[in-house]
Amino acid sequence: MSLFPSCLDLLERPVACPGCRVHAPRWTWVAIDGLRVLTHDGDVICPKDRVFGYTPVSAPLAVVEPLGVAA
Repeated sequence: MSLFPSCLDLLERPVACPGCRVHAPRWTWVAIDGLRVLTHDGDVICPKDRVFGYTPVSAPLAVVEPLGVAA
């Protein structure tokens, strides 16, 4: 498969990125310095690619409430 997909290539695979599930019909895996990186068009790295440190949050983040000022 070339960097520029044909119409048949686009019809055979999903148009959603497998990493972030956004509409990216030209998503592809690219080898960079021995790493397999998910890109949206061969150029833009997927923001949810785990190679670059993305980890899903497994627990809800703590909410810090501001303290009131005593008068």
